[in-house]
Amino acid sequence: MTIIAHQHKPGEAFMLERLSENNVLIGLVWNYEPTTHEPYYLDWISHLRRTHRQLKTVNVEGEEKTAFCHKLSTLYEPFALWMRELYGDGIYFYEHQDSFYFLIISQGLPVSGSDIVVSRRFWTILKEQLAEAPEYQQLSFRKITEEHVSAVIERCNEHQAKMKKRRQIIIGSLALGGTVLLLTVMVLLKVFIRG
Repeated sequence: MTIIAHQHKPGEAFMLERLSENNVLIGLVWNYEPTTHEPYYLDWISHLRRTHRQLKTVNVEGEEKTAFCHKLSTLYEPFALWMRELYGDGIYFYEHQDSFYFLIISQGLPVSGSDIVVSRRFWTILKEQLAEAPEYQQLSFRKITEEHVSAVIERCNEHQAKMKKRRQIIIGSLALGGTVLLLTVMVLLKVFIRG
């Protein structure tokens, strides 16, 4: 089943605004092995590789999969992967007025075409199709609550704090190493000049 939807701008719902404020991303392009080798598809994937940050993840069978993110900085965290880690497989959705955010996680991976905001009409039709689709019948529909969002944001903040500390250690080590190297070169130059 291929899912195609019109993507709305983030921030349409309170949940999305909270995620955005905390550098948690939705709307990633989840890429799987191409089922087609059509030139337009291969060109599109090639374009994504050049213009988007690539995130690697592993499914339950240990196969590596790639997602593409429009934010190039590592300061952003993917909502879908944290939902997978914290809550597992399922069809997650969040309703706000006339739109729905939905995310499908199956066999340990976000499903390509989910992780977006769609209209109420689209969601209603999709929900019926998902209930009938054999590959998604074992997945339960789960409404995303404030607790889900808070848990994801908390875990993302913890992870970013660890990453920041690691970056600081690396930068400090490089600065210390550079200083030691510079002092060593200066000492050697003095020794050779005095000779």
